[in-house]
Amino acid sequence: MSPQAMIGTGITIAMIGLLFLMLAWAQHMRELNEASVILLPVGAALLVLGAFAVLRAGTGKQR
Repeated sequence: MSPQAMIGTGITIAMIGLLFLMLAWAQHMRELNEASVILLPVGAALLVLGAFAVLRAGTGKQR
């Protein structure tokens, strides 16, 4: 996979994670804590995974 594709994929995954985090916050504000407890770790994991993919793409060597 090219570095540009890795960066694009990482940004997309991170933004989906951010969307999950904002949805968890909205559910918490509506006092639906069961839903926010599920969405919060999923969003955090996706955000970290996306950031890791972006950082890893920059360290790859050109062939």
